[in-house]
Amino acid sequence: MFVFVNKLTLTGAAEDLERVYAHVAEFMRTRPGLVRYQLVRSQGDPSVYFNVAEWTDQASFEQALKEPEFRSRLKALGTVVKGEPHLSDLVESGVGEA
Repeated sequence: MFVFVNKLTLTGAAEDLERVYAHVAEFMRTRPGLVRYQLVRSQGDPSVYFNVAEWTDQASFEQALKEPEFRSRLKALGTVVKGEPHLSDLVESGVGEA
């Protein structure tokens, strides 16, 4: 499992980030290897979001980034956030006892 974590700090309106993110996510959902993704907002600092995406492997993630459609959709994101991407390996995972 490969995990992509991107800290996104707003430089524009939150509504714009969420709209653009949804547009990018719409495309990424169709890419082979994407397991799941989440966009979460910090409670302590509402100008900070985290994009967390799990992929079956890093090669699938990198292939998705090369797609011209992804690059096109991603351009608008740079106008509303500053990103701090982290390429990560899953160390431990779990679920709660229900």
